Amino acid sequence: MKSGVVPQTIWNWSEVGSTRNSKQELSRILNIESGGDLFITPKPTRLLHRILEIAANENSVVLDSFAGSATTGHAVLEANKKDEGNRRFILIECEDYADTLTAERVRRVINGYPYTGTQREELHRETITWSTFEKKQSKVLEHVASIENLQGHEYDKIRKQIRDGVLTVTGERKVKETAPGLGGSFTYCTLGEPIDIESLLTGKGLPSFEALARYVFYTATGQSLEKVGEPAPDGFIGETDLFRVHLFYQPEKDWLRSNSAALNAERVEAIEQNRKGGKRAIVFAVAKFMSQKELTARRIEFCQLPYAVHRILGT
Repeated sequence: MKSGVVPQTIWNWSEVGSTRNSKQELSRILNIESGGDLFITPKPTRLLHRILEIAANENSVVLDSFAGSATTGHAVLEANKKDEGNRRFILIECEDYADTLTAERVRRVINGYPYTGTQREELHRETITWSTFEKKQSKVLEHVASIENLQGHEYDKIRKQIRDGVLTVTGERKVKETAPGLGGSFTYCTLGEPIDIESLLTGKGLPSFEALARYVFYTATGQSLEKVGEPAPDGFIGETDLFRVHLFYQPEKDWLRSNSAALNAERVEAIEQNRKGGKRAIVFAVAKFMSQKELTARRIEFCQLPYAVHRILGT
């Protein structure tokens, strides 16, 4: 958070950008012709920079629950590059362009994108008047010179100007084929089908095997399960560096109430035969036919569905 700066209630477009500016920027990044299929009202990146300066610091986690064209993620990546910060962002978008627009913009600004022309990046912006400039002229010029010394090699030209009471320092570079990326990384996730874990008690609206497998794996390990295969004889669904996770489940009420749904000696033997590296096993099932003492001796933790899910979640 920038200290000593009182937020103004009115931000002029000359300071924080406009919808026209942001549409031009988005069109350039996504290589969409002017007037093409483009997000209608993207927010200017400079607007998000202003918000980050006021409300965040270099280690903040920034949440945008209506991510749209991913301006927030773009601004966070630019801010990190500018001051080597460790800001992180969470973008949420429910529309069908979440992957093709929202996430695609983030991918391109991280990795670079096809572009030919002049690329401009704002390196510094400061509200200033000629009277205040005269008072702190040496300090301002020293700061601008430090920007040129530190970042000048990345651009063909550093442009400085004071206009409408705003000092801007902009880096310009000629790009022939590919605009350089900002670096960084992100993970793109999609929501699976909703799960009512209590449905295991009633037998109504039972989740699919894949949905429950992803759910119990995440609650047990804090990690996402990238791929779910067919149910295995030993119930194995995935592993981490520390655990192998198993699930015995079928979305059928009669099956869940039968002995077939329980963890028994045969299944424990299958788990042990396939286990490598001495990892502990976490087993989800509706019942067990072995004592927990015996399972513990075999490095197996039994989690009864649905109750153990709540225990792991701490609810």
